[in-house]
Amino acid sequence: MAVDIRRSTELMLKARTPEEFSLFITTLCEDLKEIILDGYGVFDKFTGDGVLAFFPDFYSGDDAAYRIVSVADKCHASFERHYHAFRKSFNSVLTDVGLGIGIDFGLVHLVNIAGGLTVVGVPVVYACRLSGAPSGNTFLNQPAYEQVMEKSGQFCFIDETNLEIKHEGKMLAYDVRLNARSFAPEEPSWLREQNGKHEMK
Repeated sequence: MAVDIRRSTELMLKARTPEEFSLFITTLCEDLKEIILDGYGVFDKFTGDGVLAFFPDFYSGDDAAYRIVSVADKCHASFERHYHAFRKSFNSVLTDVGLGIGIDFGLVHLVNIAGGLTVVGVPVVYACRLSGAPSGNTFLNQPAYEQVMEKSGQFCFIDETNLEIKHEGKMLAYDVRLNARSFAPEEPSWLREQNGKHEMK
């Protein structure tokens, strides 16, 4: 999952001071990090104008597809809250800004780069490209769409759309958000095992 603050340069230029913009960005990204961790995702890194995270089945659990869509919805809501709270930090308040979120599914590799671990692979590339979605939207690539539909489709609204990708042209994307149907995802198996061991003591 790649999260991009759309029109971040324009936001920076509208800020009253660099310090106020820095505080807006850092508090927002800290909240996004907490949302990801609370959703049993792995926070990869802050990218300068967004964040990167991943939700491996072995850690996020069997309901990882639901969790990542839920996390994306909560990230959008977080931006709205923060931007409203920080209105006084901007000379003018843009109304068409927000987060673009891209999600893909597939094999990635965990590598050590500059002393830190990060994920690399085709799904990371396309998640980042799809984070060019219009503000307030979450776009799935085809493999991610198939996972969401198979495991959590009844809990989502999904619309077909397209996105212009540099050097590739227009590609199909799926605009996703949770519907109003209630669902409580299961705890990941490692957590159930851990809780079980604690109960036996």
